[in-house]
Amino acid sequence: MKTTLIAAALAVSLASGAAWAGQPPYAASAKDFPVSHQDRVYSADQYSNTVSVIDPASNKLLGAIRLGESQPGNLSPLYGGQVLVHGMGFSPDRRTIAVVSIGSNSVSFIDTATNEVKHVTYLGRSPHEAFFTPDGKEVWVTVRGENYVLVLDGKTFKEKARIATAFGPGMQIFSPDGKYGYVCDSFNPVTYVIDAHTHKIIHEVKQASAFCPDIAA
Repeated sequence: MKTTLIAAALAVSLASGAAWAGQPPYAASAKDFPVSHQDRVYSADQYSNTVSVIDPASNKLLGAIRLGESQPGNLSPLYGGQVLVHGMGFSPDRRTIAVVSIGSNSVSFIDTATNEVKHVTYLGRSPHEAFFTPDGKEVWVTVRGENYVLVLDGKTFKEKARIATAFGPGMQIFSPDGKYGYVCDSFNPVTYVIDAHTHKIIHEVKQASAFCPDIAA
């Protein structure tokens, strides 16, 4: 079984070895490797506003990390939890998971050793994905309800920079060497190639469709 990132589900191996943030760490042609009871699969559950923790060796649900309440509890004006828990990305050292909540405009950072939320960063409208750069120094968040990619410091989780785009940046991924970030738009037929060091857009690739459902590098 390969460690895989599919939709809003994410597998984290506690074993040593390289892994690229925001994408499967191995090629599709790579040989399978066994999973153990030390490995974990995390699944963002948008309607219950929880993150499920699964043992992939036994396929058993170990528990849920509650980031908020399900409806109608989260409709109260006094509600302070997260809403529409959605996209996830893991740090290269596998110690932190970044979890986007679309409805409450936030990224929650979970410690994988304790399953506790160690920080919450609030940002612009309707963020979509949050991925660590391959070196773990930054977290890029596509803010799909606005027109920029927010760059956070990988340790403090505070805003570091903004990369201006057209309205609706959605899916993103990094090149394996960490030199480039690729961000496709959800409303305009364009994919941006971004210099990960300077945070400058260096090229725009035309898409066949205005909506980009997925991206791979």
